[in-house]
Amino acid sequence: MNAAERKQALREEALRARDALAPAEIEERSAEITRRVMLLSSYRRARVRLLFASIGSEVRTDRLIAHTVRSRARLVLPRVRGPEEALALHEVVDPETQLVPGWSGIPEPIAGNCPECTESDIDFILVPGLAFDRHGGRLGYGGGYYDYILNVRGDLVDSGAAVAVAFASQIVDEVPREAWDVRVSVIVTEDGVIDARSDRS
Repeated sequence: MNAAERKQALREEALRARDALAPAEIEERSAEITRRVMLLSSYRRARVRLLFASIGSEVRTDRLIAHTVRSRARLVLPRVRGPEEALALHEVVDPETQLVPGWSGIPEPIAGNCPECTESDIDFILVPGLAFDRHGGRLGYGGGYYDYILNVRGDLVDSGAAVAVAFASQIVDEVPREAWDVRVSVIVTEDGVIDARSDRS
């Protein structure tokens, strides 16, 4: 299999494994992951945090969203413009009223109600994904949206402010990589924090 085929096979396997987690397990593990993220210096010092609204069996991000709203930091959430376009980034002050189901049912900002930001505005990125390895390799959902952001903001990757969240079961030996794939710097699971910058091959 070539890299694209191996990625697709791993994507399906990882999604099946994550979907097999019981709701109570997802909540419990997500709470521990959230606690660990909140302890990161990159998260604590960030003034503009790009987070994502979780769906399905993803690590729950609602506590991080709520915490950011309550804090002095600004909350930014993504909106899918289209399959070939970069994500639109919007500042959100009230997730209860400013989010609607968007692409694949993901809660997204209402464009007309939330001012748009640029990648240069943010100083912390929370990154989703299906599988990761200890070198920072990341397997996303196939849209390339976060690869673009991580490429534009390579400084945040280098500084440890591009942080992926995943369950420990999502960590694999190796994620197949192609030329355009961008690694993350830190991966937070319920078992601990992986600093991929110190474990690059």
